[in-house]
Amino acid sequence: VLQPHTITMLENQAFGWLKNAIKGGASSNAGAGGGAAASTTLGSPTNAAAISACTDPAVLVSGVAQDFSFSLKNNASSAGGDGGGGAFSDASPPSDGEAVASGVVNGVDPSTTTGAPSDSSSLINDHLDDLTARLDRIKTLLYEERSASSNAVAQNGSCNLNWIPAVATGIFKNFTSSVESSNGSAGEDGVIDRNELFTKLIQNLPILPFEARKSISAIFNYLLVCGLDGVDAQQFASVSSAFASYVLERADTIIVQLVRSHYCPKSTRIEGGAGKGGSNVDIALLCGSMLRSSLRHASIYQWILADGNCERLVYPFLDGYVHNPNFDVSSDALETVRVMLTGTPGGSGAAAAEIVGDPASEEHKQIMEGIASDFLNRKYTEVIDERINKKCLSPKANYMTRRMTLQLLSSILLNRANYNVMMMYISSSQNLVTILMLLRDPSPHITLDAFQVFKIFVANPNKPPEVVKILFDNKVKLVKYLDGLHKERENSDAQFRDEKQLVISTLEGLEI
Repeated sequence: VLQPHTITMLENQAFGWLKNAIKGGASSNAGAGGGAAASTTLGSPTNAAAISACTDPAVLVSGVAQDFSFSLKNNASSAGGDGGGGAFSDASPPSDGEAVASGVVNGVDPSTTTGAPSDSSSLINDHLDDLTARLDRIKTLLYEERSASSNAVAQNGSCNLNWIPAVATGIFKNFTSSVESSNGSAGEDGVIDRNELFTKLIQNLPILPFEARKSISAIFNYLLVCGLDGVDAQQFASVSSAFASYVLERADTIIVQLVRSHYCPKSTRIEGGAGKGGSNVDIALLCGSMLRSSLRHASIYQWILADGNCERLVYPFLDGYVHNPNFDVSSDALETVRVMLTGTPGGSGAAAAEIVGDPASEEHKQIMEGIASDFLNRKYTEVIDERINKKCLSPKANYMTRRMTLQLLSSILLNRANYNVMMMYISSSQNLVTILMLLRDPSPHITLDAFQVFKIFVANPNKPPEVVKILFDNKVKLVKYLDGLHKERENSDAQFRDEKQLVISTLEGLEI
């Protein structure tokens, strides 16, 4: 059975042969020296078969830089630009709803571009195909090295800390180190400075093919988390840490771009997934994945939640992204919010990293929870009162937003690190009213999630007088309602049955 990456490699080989056939064997007629020059010269695509056989990170990343630079310059030129001057600008990304967020990149709107002449357009497509093939090859080499490493650790029973992951290290260094040009300046002639290549790729995702965007996200995520997940994580820790430092140094560009790329107009739909200049939706999902990988590093996490940054990096999710009518976008945004407010990653890979009894893992978990707790204490009013209560749990919010927000709220309040936050929340009579309304929601899932928060109000031994009065005035109705709440669940869920009975008995014994 062919693996996905094998199928991709075969497809790349086939497309490479087809391109050569269409060109009429131009490369074979170029002369003895011409063929070699064509494989490395900017503006001359190489055969995809050679790409799929390449194992040198330096060659692959150099090719990515050349293909991307050519495509970016000519894309801007074909749209009536200045031939690429805007493509290399270092201006800060636009705000929500502006250029990059809406698909306009460096002054170019792919959806309205009429295109260059056919021969130029064909050459751009050739470079984009090669760019896609190179990125896929890089991703494959990283995965193959990791698979071999994991198998070796499984067989030997321990990590070899003297072993250096050559592929991961090579990819990282070549993506983040400048190459001197012929005139002595940083960067190859006519090519984006390698040190800024990842930043430019992320800024220009809308003009890249769908498969190229996926590979960029996969490589970015891998370099960030390879030292955090898996039985051999220690062997990749240096690479992961170094790449996190690289991202943090450029956080004002990279992280801000990842957040702003979540902006999706209401009319946006997923369509033409394999095309170029694809939808805002798939870009939002890929950027969400990269943002959550970034959040797994304490240094980046703390930077995002810092005063002055959280207003532009956290609040937009609670104010808008989680309310997007597109289910995929809103669900992904809610997952990002969960990570932001708890410091706890999700997914099977992340769960595997949480090894019970591992001191390093436990220490990292405590650090992340401490950062989250400090943020919630500092910004309790802005996050809990003004956004979670008034916006995310509002009757106007969609079903999924309310349900996932309730689950998030419950996990926040029940976390020991958030004791002060819990006490502030359950001491508010307005919060109690909000939860009581959700407890009567038509959806059984929301009522169950609301019960998980309501029980904390009831269990509080030091209830404020206003909270006691609300519970006392409504205790007869509440006891009757709770007695029939999810009756069918009591036989299969002993914990729920016991907790519900405790809440009922506490309410019955409540006195003013």
